Amino acid sequence: MRKKGFTLIELITVIIIIAILVALALPQYTRLIERGQGSAARSGLDSIRKAEGMYFALNAEYTTDLNLLTTEVPEIARITNENWSYAINSTAVNANFVATATRLKGAYSSTKQYLNITNEGVVGGSHPSFSNSW
Repeated sequence: MRKKGFTLIELITVIIIIAILVALALPQYTRLIERGQGSAARSGLDSIRKAEGMYFALNAEYTTDLNLLTTEVPEIARITNENWSYAINSTAVNANFVATATRLKGAYSSTKQYLNITNEGVVGGSHPSFSNSW
């Protein structure tokens, strides 16, 4: 009489195959998530740049205070989240600014990956989702 079921070798083989597939898929999934998070940061930086342009048109200077920008463009208040920290640095005469988004949470948060944009629209960064063509 033959027993029905799987042998231990068959079960181990299936588990090994599943582990290999997961090991191959996980890095791709992580890159996909980071690209999405990078897109959110780029969108936020672009909003900051546009709000700074409006602020400059009204006040003849740039600001480093995100709260002042929310009075001109209320959408700026929605860009802050637990994944990115936004900051604005300005020159001493407020003639230029650089807005920076630093990764707080996720696969690249431990290495302080960032994206930035200047008042002229020049982009840069160290985050893997960075590309010169926004």
